[in-house]
Amino acid sequence: MRRSYAKLLLPLLILAAAGCGDRDGPRLASGDLAAAGDLRFTVEEAARMLAPVETLPNDPEVIRALADFWTDYTLLALAIHQEGGLDNLDLTTVTGPQDKQSLVLQLRDEVIDDDVQIPDAELEQIYETERPGEEVRARHILLQFPPDATQAQTDSVRALAADLRQQAVAGANFATLASDWSADGGSAQRGGDLDYFPRGAMVEPFEEAAFATEPGEVSEIVETQYGLHIIRVEDRRNPTFDEIRDDLALSMRQDRVMQAESIFVAGVEEAANVRTEDDAPAIMREVAGQRGRAMSRRAAGRALVRYEGGAFTAADFQEFLATQPPELVGQVDGATDEELRGLLDNLVRSELLVAEARRRGIEPAAEESRLVAEGLREQYRDIARSVGILELERQSGESVNRAIDRRIREILEQVIRNEADVFPLQSLAMPLRAQFGTAISEDGLQRTVERVEALRAEGFQGETPPAAPTTPPASPPATPPSPDTPDTDGDGDAGPDGENP
Repeated sequence: MRRSYAKLLLPLLILAAAGCGDRDGPRLASGDLAAAGDLRFTVEEAARMLAPVETLPNDPEVIRALADFWTDYTLLALAIHQEGGLDNLDLTTVTGPQDKQSLVLQLRDEVIDDDVQIPDAELEQIYETERPGEEVRARHILLQFPPDATQAQTDSVRALAADLRQQAVAGANFATLASDWSADGGSAQRGGDLDYFPRGAMVEPFEEAAFATEPGEVSEIVETQYGLHIIRVEDRRNPTFDEIRDDLALSMRQDRVMQAESIFVAGVEEAANVRTEDDAPAIMREVAGQRGRAMSRRAAGRALVRYEGGAFTAADFQEFLATQPPELVGQVDGATDEELRGLLDNLVRSELLVAEARRRGIEPAAEESRLVAEGLREQYRDIARSVGILELERQSGESVNRAIDRRIREILEQVIRNEADVFPLQSLAMPLRAQFGTAISEDGLQRTVERVEALRAEGFQGETPPAAPTTPPASPPATPPSPDTPDTDGDGDAGPDGENP
């Protein structure tokens, strides 16, 4: 079964948030909707593609998705069929994060000793005082307050809890009480039995009461966010020191290593004198809301965090979002200021650690970077092959650019008619945008909406006109690749609306 238009267009919309694009993109003419390198997609062409498919909403975001699709796959084809193919594509915008991760891991290995030894005497002391591995088996009765409970209703629930606890303390069958009264349906069927559980498995007030109660005893009434609990502990078990020694030693070593890491990172941050700007969360929401569209140089240069020797800017945050799943980008607007500041702390911490690694003379592993880049090129090839542009069939007298333009429009019409699937490139689009340049006209989106409305009112049913002539490339067109020439896949993003900064 084919996907509905909403599901089909979702990956298209994702593409718009996939990268920051080229801030000095190509200039658009008044009738252009989008540009990818030297090729153009006009308002009239987009409107004539959309108008016959009335199941698609006539909405600027739908039109943007289609323009993004045209841009992305045009850039993909340009990259494939340029002279030299993928070997000429600078992939550092994609491999950069992997290189940074490599630097941080090498830095960690240099400054942190993983082979921490914990003496047995210390392990035995921790075993006796903290009782690691201890578990209790308990039953409970849960009573919940009605939604928007009145004071009388609240008092009634508390009185019932007190009565049930008194019955349990007096010797009533706790399992029967739980089956009859507990609002926890799952455990109520088992007489309130929760089986054995360790520390950390339950919410804190419940856990404290359970582990403080001896087997055979009933706890005081415990209140959590779920309601009121009456707990009876059935059993308690502890592993012997010999049984838990190795696991305890491993846990303690991990704790010591994490502590050492925290101390080192704190020292790096303190030396950098990190200061987060008051308006940083507001700027982060603004950047996320722009869905990867280009910013002016002034807007891109706004500092979110300042530190000795540098700053983390709006452009840096936009580039980070370009590598993230769309779900994360969508969560930025609803996040609290505290959550956004926490995200910034992590991003800046990474930048500072990378700088510290380089200060110490650490370099990314060259072979690892080469393998990552080759893997990316293979992804481009696979996607290009899947949409049928790995090889390009040129008609008689047709230039490479004209053949690319024709083929991409054929694919676009299939997508509009829900006859082809979409393969989002996300961060893979960034090198393509940087190399060829992209632009989408914000005014052109609304003009396309108006033109689609007019065509639908006229009863237009198709007959899309031939593609408009394209601007000749600055250099002689590349010859078509031979069947064994490496090919890639790429994706473009919304850029300036026709005016260079």
